[in-house]
Amino acid sequence: VKLATLLVGVILGTVMSLPVTALAEEFDLSRLTDGGYVVLLRHVKAGGVDADDFDLADCRTQREVGAAGRAQAEALKARFRAAGITEATVLTSQWCRARQTGELLGLGPIQDEIGINYFHWKLGSESEMKARLARYFSELQAPAAGEAPLILVSHKTAFIAIGQDSPPSGGGLVLRPNGSATPDVAGTISAPE
Repeated sequence: VKLATLLVGVILGTVMSLPVTALAEEFDLSRLTDGGYVVLLRHVKAGGVDADDFDLADCRTQREVGAAGRAQAEALKARFRAAGITEATVLTSQWCRARQTGELLGLGPIQDEIGINYFHWKLGSESEMKARLARYFSELQAPAAGEAPLILVSHKTAFIAIGQDSPPSGGGLVLRPNGSATPDVAGTISAPE
């Protein structure tokens, strides 16, 4: 009995110490039309490096989505379509790899959203960018039932800012905004291989 109690304690302790995202299950994307959810995706795989003198308006100075990333975006697009999601409001960071991911999803026109930009010293201090992300997520409103789903395409820094582990490129979380800088996690979206 003591050994069983000890084992249960060890197992519970291990589970309780896992990050929140490790406990969340794969989200059924067809539920996005129920309202109340926001998708946060990390951009798909991108190659190259960002130049020291990068220009957000010039993709040649930044990491860009290559063949592997395009294949990931195609797989994500197929998942959304299989779930009945053919249109969405797609907001992306201003970085080309995020914008390219949003375009490749094919769910509607994309819009730049500075609030979910990648941290870079040229764009402001890390504390300023963390404050911007915190403000953005605390003001985030989920679509109502029947409205087009909201998809945010950002970077690992957005996940870290809300206290979550960053998924691999092309992965994401489904969030339930709650008026704070740390939305509730409703489920995960696994990164396509």
